[in-house]
Formats: sequence, C-alpha cells, structure tokens
Amino acid sequence: MVELDRVLSCYETTMKDLQIVIAGGTGFLGTAIADRVLKGGGRVTIISRHPSKQNRRGGESLRYVSWDADLAEVLEGTDAVINLSGANVGSKRWSAKRKREIFNSRVEATRALVSAIARLSNPPALIQASAVGYYGNTSVPSTEAMPVGATFLSVVCQHWENEAKKAEAFTRLVTLRIGVVLDRNEGALAKLKIPTIWFIGGPLGSGQQWMPWVHREDVIRGFLWAALSKSAHGEYNLSAPNPVRMSTMARVLAKVLRRPSYLPVPSFVLRLILGEQADLLLHGQYIIQRRLEMDGFRFQFRDLSTALTDIFAKA
Repeated sequence: MVELDRVLSCYETTMKDLQIVIAGGTGFLGTAIADRVLKGGGRVTIISRHPSKQNRRGGESLRYVSWDADLAEVLEGTDAVINLSGANVGSKRWSAKRKREIFNSRVEATRALVSAIARLSNPPALIQASAVGYYGNTSVPSTEAMPVGATFLSVVCQHWENEAKKAEAFTRLVTLRIGVVLDRNEGALAKLKIPTIWFIGGPLGSGQQWMPWVHREDVIRGFLWAALSKSAHGEYNLSAPNPVRMSTMARVLAKVLRRPSYLPVPSFVLRLILGEQADLLLHGQYIIQRRLEMDGFRFQFRDLSTALTDIFAKA
C-alpha cells in the first residue's frame, strides 16, 4: 500500500507520471488537488463547463476540456478520475429549482463519467466525492456501515453514490464522504469566522449538533491517497478522527481568533433567513473514523485547535 506521507514527500518518484482527470475541478478543492499533482510533476485535465475561461492557466501539464467533449477520449490513458461535480449547496437559498440543480448536477455528471469509463479497455480508477450528509441528521456514532438518512442532502448523496457505484463493474471505485471542510477563505469556516471577528460570535442553533470537521489539507491528501493506493476501495468517511459539537467549534474558533463567543443564534432565526438550507448549519453527524486509518491513511490534523491555528496562522 502506498503510504501517503511518502507519496507527498517524494513527488519525483511517485507523482511524476501521474495523470488524473478532475471533474468539477474549478472549485476550492479541485484547484488545490490539481496544484498538488502539478507540483509533483503529474498531469491534470479538468472537465469544466467553461473551459475557455480557464485555459489561460493551462500549459503542457494542465488542460481544461468541456463536458461536451468525448469523455472516453479524455479519460483514455489516465490513472484516476476525481469526481467533484455538483452545484454548490451553500451558495443559494434552496428553492425547488435550486434543489433540482443540486441533485441533477451531481447525478447527471456522474452518469456521464461512468458511461465513459465503461467504454475503455483500461479504465482509470473513479474517486467519487460524497458527503457525511449521507447519514442525515444524527447524534449516534456513524461509521461507513451506518444506513442512509432521510434529509434532502442524504437523498442527494445516496443517488450520487449509487450512480458512481455502477463503475464497480469496470474499475476500482473509492467514495469519500467528506466532512465540513475547514478553510480560511471558503466554505463554512469562512462564514463562521466573520461574526466571531466582529465580536458577535457564538454557536448556531442549540450548539449540541455534531460538526464532523476536516482540514482542507487532509481532504487533498485523502483524494491523492485514494488515487494512488491501489488497495483503497469502497466508502470512507473523510472526516477528522475527533468531531466536536457546534458549541465547541464556536468556542475554539473564538479562542484561536482571540475573540469572545457568547451570542448564540437561535434555530428559528436561521430558519427564517435560510429556510431549508439552514439544515447545513443545524444538522450534524457524529462521524466515527474507521476505514481510512485502518487502510493506511494518516490525518495530519486530528485536533481542532491545531487545525484552526494552522489555518489562521497562514493569514
């Protein structure tokens, strides 16, 4: 099995010849994964809805192609395809139209990739993104064996994963159920830090909901481990081994930012502002880390305080 720390410290021997395709690779995760592979001397193709806008970044080792391209031709000869496709669940209020976009953008893109993989005699591994929202809203310990939940996001994740699972007939499939990704400029943390910086921070809702966090660096490393480790397969929870409740997240964030944390935001206020989208903040999952570490992956950031200190030290 490939040890990830060795992978990331020995670019010349490990990733020099790596060729990957990233579907939906223009977001904050996709660009970071691509940059890491390029730094290691590998080659990256990004499938984008607007490739002409990005090709100025391209070069011999990085290219952008459209979803209208022959995807089997795009995937031919590559080692892995990382599927991050899907409309951003947190960028707009969840109208009926937006919910259809969130669902269809994931299922249809995955269906297209699996169809292309099926046409190849030497197909790449499929590294499929999913989310811990698969488990719904739960406070009970949730390993990968936990059944799917009954929320909108759990239904989306279930159909998204089921579409990807069809690829198991032709190639190696790894599904990574990602926790709440911590990054200073993107995602949930970027929004949580604003009221805290302005001295009005505090927990959201009851504060008792579990927050299965993960440092963005470990997400990058997790996807590369899945692509490079030939024995990796099936579903994995890509979430730090020590989840915390929302109240703890607010308190630790305030401590790292040297601010107070004393103004909770009631659930009904979030519901009034966000509607059903408030599920992103009020629902939680108590994720138990099992398969990733059993199969050889090692988290760089296991403790929330250490992770947040690292993130904001880079400011």
